[in-house]
Amino acid sequence: MSNNHVIDQSDLKLIEQALGKKVSRDKIISAINRDPGTKKLFDTFSIVDQEKIIAFLAGERTLQILCDRFFKKILDPLATRERVESLLSAIYGEKVEIVEVLPKEGIVISDGGSQVIMDIIVRLGDGSYTTVEMQRLGYLFPGERTSCYLSDMMMRQYQKVRSDRGNKFSYKDLNNVNLIVIMEESSKEFKAVAPEYIHRREMSFDSGAKVKNLENVTYISLDTFKEKNHNGIESELDAWLTFFTAERPEDVLRLINSHPEFLPMYQEITEFRKDPAEVIGMFSEELRILDRNTTKYMIDELHEQVEASASKIKELKKENAEKDKTINNQNQIIEQLKKQLAEQGK
Repeated sequence: MSNNHVIDQSDLKLIEQALGKKVSRDKIISAINRDPGTKKLFDTFSIVDQEKIIAFLAGERTLQILCDRFFKKILDPLATRERVESLLSAIYGEKVEIVEVLPKEGIVISDGGSQVIMDIIVRLGDGSYTTVEMQRLGYLFPGERTSCYLSDMMMRQYQKVRSDRGNKFSYKDLNNVNLIVIMEESSKEFKAVAPEYIHRREMSFDSGAKVKNLENVTYISLDTFKEKNHNGIESELDAWLTFFTAERPEDVLRLINSHPEFLPMYQEITEFRKDPAEVIGMFSEELRILDRNTTKYMIDELHEQVEASASKIKELKKENAEKDKTINNQNQIIEQLKKQLAEQGK
């Protein structure tokens, strides 16, 4: 659907099916004001965030699907397994099947912030293990962090398979471990390669040796996708990423016109409109976590800048010391020449 598309009555009806019937803003504000605790919490939000909440509760727009509660409701691998399979199939470019949902145990790598949305690991039909992590704000050092995550997943698989197989254990019994990191706001490493928004790690040896690697990671930059996507929804992956980023009614309409299977998902989110206090409480928790992680990110970034500056200062000091040494040597040579010239003049 082009940007010049005129929304007709059938479109308005479809939007209402997705976002629910509109309610007056005065009624929403009155409902918020009736509960002192909710009103107090609501007043702590910025004007922009207050407007988002009122517009959602009034049926004028949706909220970001990547809110923790929304995401877990829509993509529950136990209750809505086919949706998770659809998402994974779109990301991997081939049909996948979930055969087992495993509890996540072991290391939780979250730096004190609740970032992991799908807090489970699924085993696919090919025997591989996959987990999905959604980050509202991309971490610094993403490669180092995901290496730790994948290593933990691999060791837990190794321990389980070794225990199950006993003396019959062979390393060929181990399957791939896959990590998918969906970033609402990606870190600088990924912004640097925009407009690319899918980042799949590929490993190879410069000799050409064919050695199997079991650890795979895919990063998805939603911010870059949102900026780039102006030519419609061309694939299943486009549809899912549009679902994660669309908030305006016209964007929602564009998605459900091309992929009607997303309409029930919007309707499930619309159910939250019935309880303004729950929405405001949920949104407040999201902001609290985001603020905490933003602060952590800024501190880490500052430390990185300080370390870089210290390294540069050390390098400059070394260069200055070498220059001083050269100057001293040159001064000694000059003095020797002066001495020689003085002796020759006698």
